[in-house]
Amino acid sequence: MLDICLVDLLEILRRRIGNRPIIINSGYRCPDYNTKAGGVPASYHLYGMAADIRVPGMAPAEVIKYALDVGFLGLGLYPTFCHLDIRHTFYRWEG
Repeated sequence: MLDICLVDLLEILRRRIGNRPIIINSGYRCPDYNTKAGGVPASYHLYGMAADIRVPGMAPAEVIKYALDVGFLGLGLYPTFCHLDIRHTFYRWEG
């Protein structure tokens, strides 16, 4: 189940980027799927607190800037998508 705070921030992000669609590539993951997907053992996906997203027509680096502005604290930048999560401390990486 997705954390309602994650859903709320994704909606705020959607509005901030001009009501463009946000495609969720991965949200909640059970432990078995997280392992198969190459997720880390303590992934925020396991708790419904993370989403890997893309926005058609926007570069992931541009999406990350907006995500930071709306309050996401876990920000992972990948070539074709962004990982966004609602951890309690700021952490940013590139994959």
